[in-house]
Amino acid sequence: MIVVLEGQDEFRISERISEFKLTVTPPEMREINTAVIDGNLLTIGELFAAVSTVPFMADKRLVIVEGLLNKLGSPGKKGSSENSLTEWSDFPQLFAGMPETATLLFVEKTTLPTRKVVSEILKQSKVEKFPSLRYRELISWIEARCSLLGVEIESQAIALLADSVGNELRLIDSELNKMKTYSSGNLITTSDVRLMVPYVRQQNVFRVVDAVIEGRTRDALRASASLISLGESPSAILRMVERQIRFLFSTKYLISQKVSASDIGRQINLSGYPLRKTLEMEKKISQTRILNMHNKLLESNIRVRDGRLTEQESFDLLISELR
Repeated sequence: MIVVLEGQDEFRISERISEFKLTVTPPEMREINTAVIDGNLLTIGELFAAVSTVPFMADKRLVIVEGLLNKLGSPGKKGSSENSLTEWSDFPQLFAGMPETATLLFVEKTTLPTRKVVSEILKQSKVEKFPSLRYRELISWIEARCSLLGVEIESQAIALLADSVGNELRLIDSELNKMKTYSSGNLITTSDVRLMVPYVRQQNVFRVVDAVIEGRTRDALRASASLISLGESPSAILRMVERQIRFLFSTKYLISQKVSASDIGRQINLSGYPLRKTLEMEKKISQTRILNMHNKLLESNIRVRDGRLTEQESFDLLISELR
């Protein structure tokens, strides 16, 4: 059997791979009968040898190949020249008689190319797609995950989790497991999510920064008060705002250099909701205003350090200064 797992949803693909690994029995023989191969360094002879190997004291053998199809379909990639692709034209004949004991799993994290050699391989394969989930699909996925984990959660709490974390399924799964332990079997509410999930707190930081950028002093104070009620100190909020200002400065520079949104996320180490909000904020603020905000934050820190004002007094003054 030949299966292709295609898509950008790393978490769901990894879970599907785990399901295939479970087909290799007995469990104690699973690791020795599972091969994971880098497709960029693979010849067709090596692949054929891998799938033709007789399972060792097991009834199945799993061969996982990562990135091969995109290498074959991308002329610019190393090992994908016309000469090197010639051997892969024999794939349909060589693998038509693949042993029933073998499962060949191609894992492709980007869209499958349309090159002929790839199309021929796909004719013998079952393709399973794992695109990033849309919002409603994400809500349904969280509901299903909660059911799987035995977690009871309010629908509003699910929506808050989806809005705050976005399509980071691995992170959502981690937070659900954490809240399951915290709740001890009780219903998880929006208050629990606000308390336990760091990204939700960060959402309030975005509200503070948004309000400051737009000159809405009252809204900025209200959003910061919400964070303080969750246990944050004024100085901790300022550190988070400073961090966001640095993200905005870096993002504005990278955009001026024509860097794509996904590459910006990798370079400043942001993804999901925080990255989307940072990209939105960057459009609302000039570089001059970013630098001015940074200087005001520095002055606020100096006021507290010198003992001229308390943390709270300096924080309230700063919000009014940033109008």
